This record gives sequence, C-alpha cells and structure tokens, in this order.
Amino acid sequence: MVLFECDGREMPRITYADEVDAHFGIPWTDDLKYEKGELACALSEDEIDALPQERAETLSRLMLDQPSSEKEDPIQWGWTLPGWRRVMKNWKDDKIHICLGGNRSSKSTFASRMLVHLAQTIPEAEIRSLHVSEERSIADAQRYVWEAIPMRYKRAKKKSESHSLQYTQKNGFNSAKAILPPTTKGAERGSTISFNNYRQYQADPQIFEGWSAHCIHMDEECPEEIFSTLVGGRTVDYHGRVLLTFTTLQGWTPLINSLLKGAETVETRYSKLMGRELPIEQISTNWPDCRIYYFWSEMSPFVDYSELIRTYSKQPQEVKLARLYGIPSKAMEGRFPKFSRDTNIVPHERIPFIADPTMRTTRYFVCDPGGSKPWVAIWAGVTRDGTIYIYREFPDSTMGAWALPHVNGVGKSVGKPGPAQRPLGWGYVDYRDHFEALEEGEDIFERIVDPRMGAATVREKEGESNIINTMTNLDFVMRPAPGVDVEAGIAKINDALSWDDTENMTESNRPKLFVSDRCENLICSMLEYTGSSRQEHWKDQIDCLRYLLVSGADHISNESLACTGGGGY
Repeated sequence: MVLFECDGREMPRITYADEVDAHFGIPWTDDLKYEKGELACALSEDEIDALPQERAETLSRLMLDQPSSEKEDPIQWGWTLPGWRRVMKNWKDDKIHICLGGNRSSKSTFASRMLVHLAQTIPEAEIRSLHVSEERSIADAQRYVWEAIPMRYKRAKKKSESHSLQYTQKNGFNSAKAILPPTTKGAERGSTISFNNYRQYQADPQIFEGWSAHCIHMDEECPEEIFSTLVGGRTVDYHGRVLLTFTTLQGWTPLINSLLKGAETVETRYSKLMGRELPIEQISTNWPDCRIYYFWSEMSPFVDYSELIRTYSKQPQEVKLARLYGIPSKAMEGRFPKFSRDTNIVPHERIPFIADPTMRTTRYFVCDPGGSKPWVAIWAGVTRDGTIYIYREFPDSTMGAWALPHVNGVGKSVGKPGPAQRPLGWGYVDYRDHFEALEEGEDIFERIVDPRMGAATVREKEGESNIINTMTNLDFVMRPAPGVDVEAGIAKINDALSWDDTENMTESNRPKLFVSDRCENLICSMLEYTGSSRQEHWKDQIDCLRYLLVSGADHISNESLACTGGGGY
C-alpha cells in the first residue's frame, strides 16, 4: 500500500479513479495516413513544403519512430483517436462511459489500453474486465489487454510475490488475472486486472459481491440487471469508473432503452454515407453522470473507407447505423422493421404544423377505450403532401410507461403492465373534458374509435347504450373504425413506413409516417410489438394507429368539410 505521512506517522492512502489523468498516447492527425498497413504522410509534396519546420520535423520523426515505438509501449506511443480523447476529456467528471461503436471502430483497443494505463497510473489498482463468456474473454478481452501491456513488463520475470503476467494465447492469463509489477514508489504489489464474464453472474449472482474496483470494463452488451448491479455497488469505494463498449446489433434492448431514452445530444457530425447529421456524443438523462460516445467506423484511420462504402452502401438503414456508427434503431423481432428512432422520430417542435400553426393540416383523434385500464388515444395531423404526424398521445410519459419490457416463455417481447395502466376512475365526462382541454384551439376533422369497444353494449341508468352513443350525447362525436383484419392494419402501417432505405432520404424517398418524440409510449410499442399474443401489452397504441390508417386518414383540402371544435362532420 502506498503510504503518506500524517503527524509523523505513515498512513495508507487510497488513490481514487476520479483523481487520475486519463490521457495517454499520441493524438492522430489528418496529415497522416496508412497505405497497405504502412504509416505515411497524407500531404502532397507542396503541402509538406508549406508546413512550419517544426511540424515537418515532427511528422518525419513520427513516421520513422512511431511504428517501432508503439510495439515497445502501446500506451505511450500508440495513436489515440478523436473518439478516445472525448472519453479521456470527460473521465474525471463522469462515472459511466458508454462507447457504442461500429465494426473495427477501435472501441475494444481503446478500452484495453485505458485499463492498462489505469493499472500503471493508480497504485495497487483493482480493475475488472467482463465479457460474454470465458471463451470470449480469452479470445478478445484478455488478448487485447496482453497486446496493450508494454514490453518492459513482458520482459520482466513473469511471476514474483508482487506481480504475475503469465499468458498464453490458448488459455489467456493465469487464473484470469493480469497483475502488473508495482509501478509506483511505495506500492507493495502491482495493479490487478481481473477477468470475469456474464455467464458467471447468471449462474451465481453472488460472484459479483464483496469486491470493489477503480474501473469496470464490460465488453459487449450485458443484461440490464448486471449493469445495474455493477454500477450501483461495485464502484463506490474507489469513486470507480464504468466503461461499456459494444456494437448495437440487438437494436433497442432494455439496457439501450435505459441508457439512451431521452438522451441529450451534445454534438453531431455529418455522415456522407447516411446523408445526414448523426450523434457522436450524448448525455444520458436516466443515469446520472453517464455519457454516451459513438465510435464511427469511418473515423478510424485503420479502416478503408472506400471498402466500407462498397460493403454497406446498399444495406438497410438499421444495418448501416448499427455496424458503422453504433446507433441502435429498432427491436429486431418487431412487426415494423422500417420503424426506427433515427428515421421516424421527430422533435415535437419540428413537426411542420407545430412549428407553423397557420399551416393547413387535417387533424384526427383516435381512441381505444379500455375496461379497467385507462382509455388509450393518439392525435394525428396529415399535411398537404399526405405525410402523417402523430403529435400527441394519452396516456403520455408523465403518467409513466404504458408497458415495460418482459419476455415470455418462448422468447417473445410481450411486455408487462406499466404504471400508466393503473385505473384512473374516470367516467365519460372526465375523458371528454380532458381530451377537449388537450385540444384547445385545434380543429379536429374526425374522431375514430375501436369498432368493437365503441359499439359494445353497456348498461346505464337510462337503459342500454354504448360508448359511441354516450359520447355523442356529450357532443364528442366518434365513428367506428372499419372492422378489418388486424394483419390488414399492420400492412397499412408498414406501407406508411416504407421507403428505400438503401438510398439517402429525400422529399421523394421517405416514409409517410412520423411520430413526435413526446409520444414515448407509442414509440416503445412500435419498436417492441410482435403480435404474438392478444394479451401483448404493446398492442393498445398499435391498435389506435391501425384504426387511423384503415380509416383512410388523409389531408382534406376542401374547407367546407373541416369541422371545428368538438369533432364530427
């Protein structure tokens, strides 16, 4: 243990993870390039001649010395990419660092070098590296860490009382631990990098109890339960940092939803391949002190960008987003494969008729009355070009989630009731008053209701009636949606979402259906709905959307048809 003097006595001192400088390596610059694996200058002879002498000399030394120096010490002499330096910059201030990267975007290389750097910098550091399984840990995590360790440690005696660096390609590190020689004066032992895996936790959750770490690295997406356990209890003692790196191939999973839902975008960058701005850094709004970074494949100098274009240019949008940018787009098993947060979600203020209230728009209200559950409703506006924008929902996120992630026994995402499904105790008048208050100042052209529930007979004081008649008597006129097959409605939704996602989005090549970012319950339902069960809790919002589209919702240009205030014709 490193000691410090207090009142003439030597006392143990703990080094906390938020005290250390996380910067290492040599920043990569655009005046360098790789050609067939060889480091070279990216500038022309004229551009080189125009460089200040100091910079020209630096480039010359780098091209001559850096490749061999990096082999000796990857931490000090290895390149650091712009995405890496973003994490380094925020290391002390944020507890959780999520690196979502495309293929070959250098996220695993960065993580392993960060672990070794911390092991060198923090006296007697406790560091954990976790992967999916023991096999993946040996093949990936342990191999990357071994490659990151400077040669001076590898040349030292492999094992002593204070360190152990016994490694083989077949079995990884001896006892799944890399213990570096002490690097700080006064340290009695070296820093330890311990390797674990998610399967160990699933077999015995107690295995992650009783230890603390300066840094925990999770490579590949882990179950949300594991993430919460490690973040919540294993980093407190050392003010530890959590580093999670993976490619979002599974789409909008429960963990991704927890991390990214409502995330604030700090910075974007234009993607030539996607033809639009995409995020490169965000701040999570659900997890305190959590920052998300996107490691783009095209931003790595070690990747042939032209080859990326050839390989992925004709792939669907969700494939390109996940594999090249680390951006999740959809739940892989959902019924709406074209729907994604990246494509179909619009900031509420940017919906055309919200941004410009004078814009001519045909508005619709759609309702699915519940029994013991609250009624579910959506509001849609259709613009002159036939584009449909869902701009309001009930219940909304202020009442909580309508459904929560849950997988049934056959592996289908069916959800479970969320807090928004709690009974409200409202009657017809309550719903009418609330809906009309939300619509204040809006002209609703037509109100549409579930044909089965709307026409279902209910017993009242005056005798038998139904929801449609009762609401009509309250001047809230609704008509039943056509009673068409569910699959026909699903097909209508997919038609509205259809576009050629192998090409850039344009006015002529884009979906016809968009959703306000305030309609989070509908968004989650669109991403999760499988249609595997009538009891599926994601279905209620989908039912409303079906009723809207099978009813032929369109822009009505004839002003004489427009109704005002209370609905009806």
